Amino acid sequence: MLNIDIDTGGTMTDGLVSGDGTVFSIKVETTPHDVTLSFLEILEAARAHVGAASLRDLLDDVALIRWSSTITSNVLAQKSGPKLGLLVSAGHEDDLYTSPEEAATVLGPLITRENITGVGADADDDEVRTAVKGLFDKGIRRINISLQGAFEDNSRERKIVSMIDAQYPDHFLGSIPALPASEILLRPDDSTRTFVSLINAYVHPSLATTLYRAEETLKQEHSWRGNVLVGHINGGVARIGKTTAFDTIESGPLFGTHASAAEAARRGDAKVLAIDVGGTTAKASAVENGRVVDRDEGHLFGIPVRTNLPLLRSIALGGGSVARAADGAVTLGPDSMGAAPGPACYGLGGRNATATDAFVLLGYLAPDAFLDGRRTLDVDAARDAIARTVGDPLGISPAEAAQRMVDTALDMTAELARETAAEMGWDPADTAVYAFGGNGPLFATGVAERIGARTVRLFGFGNVLSAYGSAISDVVHVYESAVNSADAARAAAERLADEARRDLEGEGFTPDEAVLGWEVRGTDGSRGTADGSVDAALSVVGDPSLVRLTARFSLASLEKVAVAGGSTTGGTGERGGIPTRDWASVAGSTVTGPALVDGGSFTWLVGAGWSLAVDPTGDAVATRGGN
Repeated sequence: MLNIDIDTGGTMTDGLVSGDGTVFSIKVETTPHDVTLSFLEILEAARAHVGAASLRDLLDDVALIRWSSTITSNVLAQKSGPKLGLLVSAGHEDDLYTSPEEAATVLGPLITRENITGVGADADDDEVRTAVKGLFDKGIRRINISLQGAFEDNSRERKIVSMIDAQYPDHFLGSIPALPASEILLRPDDSTRTFVSLINAYVHPSLATTLYRAEETLKQEHSWRGNVLVGHINGGVARIGKTTAFDTIESGPLFGTHASAAEAARRGDAKVLAIDVGGTTAKASAVENGRVVDRDEGHLFGIPVRTNLPLLRSIALGGGSVARAADGAVTLGPDSMGAAPGPACYGLGGRNATATDAFVLLGYLAPDAFLDGRRTLDVDAARDAIARTVGDPLGISPAEAAQRMVDTALDMTAELARETAAEMGWDPADTAVYAFGGNGPLFATGVAERIGARTVRLFGFGNVLSAYGSAISDVVHVYESAVNSADAARAAAERLADEARRDLEGEGFTPDEAVLGWEVRGTDGSRGTADGSVDAALSVVGDPSLVRLTARFSLASLEKVAVAGGSTTGGTGERGGIPTRDWASVAGSTVTGPALVDGGSFTWLVGAGWSLAVDPTGDAVATRGGN
């Protein structure tokens, strides 16, 4: 049986197919108007690769499909969600239980002040119905209810939701989904609960429409009997019905971080800066001692949330980032040409010079090897665009302009890496740089050199590393509850364990086969962890303040195999004055920079002064100065 893991990014959609003794990757261009199309294109490409007569025949041999994406992240970043309404406790319509500065991060970007209504503690049912109708008449599409103190008792939130459901039922044309904030996040912090519920409501429609359409297509049109498992921010997957939209934000990029954590644990790299550069964004995250680094609070696209989140920084920089000349210098982004029309070298009508055009002109990318040779890149179009928009305004040649564009991209990414290291309190020179994504391996040694790092790791599946992270993922559910005593912690643990068992059973998994991992946090900052029973975690904590349960059900995982062959596109020779080698030919050997290593759907750039040792599976470590 086969497992298929799919990661939908802003520019490219990646696939990784494993099982039956085979492992292969696929890349197609994302179809932003309907990402289910690129999802299905991955499956069709997999069908062609294995020689199945039809998609139905392929799916008969598919045990798992796991899907991670940036769908929700893009909605939040582009502010393209629906019109929301919010009921809060009277007196908090303007501050949302926090400071005016923090409230401003959602007032405007996610919801307008006129669509927030306060309800008094003694308001009767008719007053609540009037408040809801007032929001309904303003054209809102989803109502959130976030009342002060609902962590301790959310009965009033649930009652209001029941009233809305009764007044505007599903079969009614004007049906409005209503959601109590206390069911999205069980934390005593009223403002974070409010913010998270708004984020969830804002991104939910796009995600739900996409996921259900994809699954229904597979089930109804192709009679697939399986279920699409959705990637979560915690590095696990779950059924669509057990997934909230908030769970999935940044899940695609973070699967690359979780893959990096697995590799770091295996290879013994204690401090890792994981650098993911795709077509639209560059992201940096941290791995310490084989674990993804998280924080008790953070920001999602500028919105503060005081809940557990992985450390992830991002900038608007990728292969499609538009280059401009400004005040004698080169700028890149924040706008991107995406997959359509794409960079000028795509030949699809794009006239702006992009980072990808610079890579092509400098010879870093083989024009006839892009997307495994399915598209030939137009070097002349890249040169013309760079000359017109960057070279001529600066009075320099197209080649020099392209080099300045690349240097700018490297400087921007290096600064992102430095900021991430600084947040960790690390000296960048003590870190290993893990570079992945469609363009990450082109940045790797250049970024490492700029920050003083001497070790870089590259991966045979690095261009689809987020899909690889999905391919080694398990079903994971995370539950948590704030508590104020050991007895309350034990009672909460019992309740959370029951909830986990119900969820796993509802998804068709055997609860008794799941591993229950407990974390207890104390008011003094202490932490206790244990598998199986919460008591062992409680024993090392003073006054407990939080209990977190991670329920993990193991799934079949991808296993790497030795490189048995590969694309010969690009061959052995030179490009842009840089020696080139075929990836399959260098497995198990060493390459001295400067050099390019072509893998058909990816290219590694090894800088001067770097030595690259490639292992039999096609993964590699680059070291600088012979160390």
